[in-house]
Amino acid sequence: MRYNVTVDVPYLKKLPYTLYSKGMLTDIPYFDKNEDFCHFKYLGGTVFVLFYTFEDFRRAYIVTCWQDEKDGEAITLPGVDQKLCLIFTARGRKVDNLRRILYILTDQQGDDNKVFKLPLMFWYKLAALIQQSKAVRSDVALLWETYTNKKLLKLSKKEIQKKKGAV
Repeated sequence: MRYNVTVDVPYLKKLPYTLYSKGMLTDIPYFDKNEDFCHFKYLGGTVFVLFYTFEDFRRAYIVTCWQDEKDGEAITLPGVDQKLCLIFTARGRKVDNLRRILYILTDQQGDDNKVFKLPLMFWYKLAALIQQSKAVRSDVALLWETYTNKKLLKLSKKEIQKKKGAV
């Protein structure tokens, strides 16, 4: 069984990194008493993405909760309360590519959670596209269509706002 994962994003607390996370939330994010951290709880068994910015470099990780030895070696990351199964690590420019692809797969589709429910194989193939610098929109769209049987939408910002306002 994969457990829910809590990610503690620094808010007022000064740490050597900043953190942004994206995934399928189970609860509304909340602040602790001192407002040092904002706590995000992600659904166990789903994939989520962590973007770290340190003083001299950036990293992004596609991860899911670690279950057992079948998942490989467990990793721990700052601000995360559980052991994680690493799917992909992005550095430098690949961080920007991953962020752009997540925008296409979440905000432009009008459903922030759907992509995070997709099987791990989708994420491994997406990671391969990013790693090979072939993550162009058409390749990502083909991968999306393969796993969802739906066309990848290309909505304008106005259409996205309208769709989110209607939900």
